[in-house]
Amino acid sequence: MNRHSITAAAAFLLLPLAVPGSPAHAATDDLSGPSVTRIVTLDSAPAAQQTSPNSRAAARRAVADSQRVLVDVAKQAGIALTVHRHYRNVVNGLVVKVPAAQAARLTALPGVASVSKPVVYEAPEAPTPVSEDVLKKAVAQAGGTARSADGAPSGREVVTTTDLTGVPQAHRQGSTGKGVTVGIVDSGIAYDHPALGGGGFPNGKVLGGYDFADEDADPYDDTNTPAAGHGTHVAGIVAGDDTHIRGVAPEATLRSYRVFGSKNAATDDLIIAALDQAAADDVDVVNMSLGSKGERSSSVLSLAVNNLVASGTPTVVAVGNGYAGPFNAAAPAIADRAIAVGSTYSNRYPYLAFTLDDGSAAPVPYQPSGRGPVPPTTSSSPITPIASSCDPLPAGSLTGRIALFAPVTDPAQSYKCRPLDIARTAEAAGAVGALYHNPSYGDDAIPGSPCCDVTGIPLVSIRESDAQRILAAPAGTKLTWGGYAGSSLNADAAGLMDQGSSWGPGNELEFKPDIAAPGGYILSAVPPKLDWYGVNSGTSMAAPHVAGVVALLLQAHPGLTPDQVRTALQNTATPLAMTGAHERGRQPVAQQGAGRVDAVAALASVSGVRATATPSKLALGDLEGRQLIRRVTVHNPTDHTVTYRVGQSGSVSAAPPYTSAWKPLDAGGDVRVQGVDRLTVAAHSSGEVTVHFQQPTGVPQGTLFGGWVEFTPVGAATPEIRVPYLGMAGDYDAVSAINPTFTEVNDRLDNPALRPGYFSFGRSEPITVDLTDASTANDKAWVMLSHGYPLLERMRLQVLDARGRVVATPYDASWVSRNSGAGTGMDFYGWDADLADGSPAPAGTYRLRFVFDKALADPQQAPGTETWTSPEVTLVR
Repeated sequence: MNRHSITAAAAFLLLPLAVPGSPAHAATDDLSGPSVTRIVTLDSAPAAQQTSPNSRAAARRAVADSQRVLVDVAKQAGIALTVHRHYRNVVNGLVVKVPAAQAARLTALPGVASVSKPVVYEAPEAPTPVSEDVLKKAVAQAGGTARSADGAPSGREVVTTTDLTGVPQAHRQGSTGKGVTVGIVDSGIAYDHPALGGGGFPNGKVLGGYDFADEDADPYDDTNTPAAGHGTHVAGIVAGDDTHIRGVAPEATLRSYRVFGSKNAATDDLIIAALDQAAADDVDVVNMSLGSKGERSSSVLSLAVNNLVASGTPTVVAVGNGYAGPFNAAAPAIADRAIAVGSTYSNRYPYLAFTLDDGSAAPVPYQPSGRGPVPPTTSSSPITPIASSCDPLPAGSLTGRIALFAPVTDPAQSYKCRPLDIARTAEAAGAVGALYHNPSYGDDAIPGSPCCDVTGIPLVSIRESDAQRILAAPAGTKLTWGGYAGSSLNADAAGLMDQGSSWGPGNELEFKPDIAAPGGYILSAVPPKLDWYGVNSGTSMAAPHVAGVVALLLQAHPGLTPDQVRTALQNTATPLAMTGAHERGRQPVAQQGAGRVDAVAALASVSGVRATATPSKLALGDLEGRQLIRRVTVHNPTDHTVTYRVGQSGSVSAAPPYTSAWKPLDAGGDVRVQGVDRLTVAAHSSGEVTVHFQQPTGVPQGTLFGGWVEFTPVGAATPEIRVPYLGMAGDYDAVSAINPTFTEVNDRLDNPALRPGYFSFGRSEPITVDLTDASTANDKAWVMLSHGYPLLERMRLQVLDARGRVVATPYDASWVSRNSGAGTGMDFYGWDADLADGSPAPAGTYRLRFVFDKALADPQQAPGTETWTSPEVTLVR
């Protein structure tokens, strides 16, 4: 739309009689209440990034005009609107504050496409600092600072990028990201770090950016914030380069967009602002190592991501972390055009460690608990074993000492005296740290983070074999912090999917994640005040690895489109065997996507020396017993004819429940390619195959199956091409809304369960709500629920009277994601004995009913609505 048409639209919109809700309406609004923040998007002019580069200046003016019109219209309608922020590039929108009583009226204003509440994004986990001395030891153990004579990767490359994806080889071939700028949307960047330019801001590495968290021009990674160091760690993986670490694209430049500040979270209005600025700054790639579970792919943030990518900027997003099984991908990774990245383990674990003065030089590796201060990088303290008890210790008895303890073994006492309770008991006696070991884990395994709450002293977990070594040592044996104990991972884990990497697909069956990269146990930069370097794990570390690979591709071919980048990454990815059981087959596509990124193969793909296949992924949805047909086109840019054998390889399937208790099945789909097994493609031409997909038989409804359509060259040195696919057997709607894992784990509990009190577990049974006695514990009816359906369009708790009529609806929410988590997550929903109008319900009998309306419901298949009705509630007044 040109500016003239915008002006004409403005003239029409400003006609008072055309405005919904005249000023007279304002007299009925209560403006004395609190104000709320809303993100308002407009459809009266396209965002600048939706237009051609040559038209973007004019598009920004048109967007600004349309936003002024909206503000004027709102004022004429009597809406007390204050504009806090404008978006002009990735969406046409505003962030406004408005009295809560008037917020609903925004949707009726002319030109408004959507009105949404800001979504909260929790601060990502900060890295664990390591000293420069520890990093030197890690680099030396991994191979030193320089590459060896045989071309093996240097130690500093190994500790930052690993040698699993060909990145060190790409560096040897001249691919370093030079000339490419990557935007980092995170907690800021410590640009004074020598690996990130050093000195002030801007510098030769960090060219610019903005702090949206604090609204200033300095996007430094503040060390006093919940996510301190996270953005710097991410930036180091993308493009860090000093004597100790080397990122994936060490000669790329960066821009820092700080969205995580002093609060424990950011909101999506800040993240959209960061993307809007990244578009204005014309960055080449964007990385977002952040996410929020339960969002939809149609959110405003996803729209912003899609528009940014459509304008030519690949956007790489971490898919999220969590041991929760299928359907756990985060937003905005679920945005259609985002490159969503899962995490693999590295091939070595850079354990932090301490040493003992027991005469042995062997360091003791440890895992920080995350439930207290980080361990110091230097200092020594004597170790004192203490009993597994929460009985108070004599005051000062552990002053200056490190306590060694194991968990309580008596089940009757373990819930009263948890590991963190013991650590706090030691802290109260003067301990300056604590070592946790658990004999049930075996000699060589480090136990997971102990439960529950936090402690004020450093707490780390150690192996049982090392605990026994300490117990056998002389009394007063000292530990010294600041050691390193790197070790190789075994074949069941090295380079394979991290079990904590979130699964796809998206809640609406989007193909996610797209690809995987090393994210486990990565050493990188942190701000100088956090000791210069640190270690962190997760998809937050995997995403910048892929963003760095994208920078390598764009250095080689600056004109690549985001679609061409994704095609190269997915066509050449390495499918991974199943973690922990590699002999069984390949890890489900729903967790690994196309597989682990291969930088060298992807570079070859964009260089015109090998063919490509599009689309680069196939999202099949739920097959509902039908056969689906998809077409795949092979493009041959080379100077010679290529013939391929066409086939497929499947991955292990994942049957419900959609929790960490998912069930692996060997049954795969019946995938056939057009009745032929060969495809010949002439030089500089394309060929197409038709692929028929039939769901696996004899598997539960909702089973996720996947694999790869494979093009294997015949009699030529051309590499193989793979196109991953992901589908669901049966009908999505047939999957239970109620999570079955809860009762499988807790066989003496019901789910859902009508209960007499909040946070009360047990069987579902009739209860009495008695408002006549002195007790307040029985003044409400409660239902405990663990629901396992990925996305409910609507979820209601209704109250039925004795005649089955709905007399109240205590809970009614739209677009609700599962609360089942790893398997036992739940919430409590209450009824306060009132009717829908707020008046007291008369004495009598009632029942509570959950109504689950499932997203994507298909009325021709399984019912899209599921209900559960409680036993009787007797109300006494």
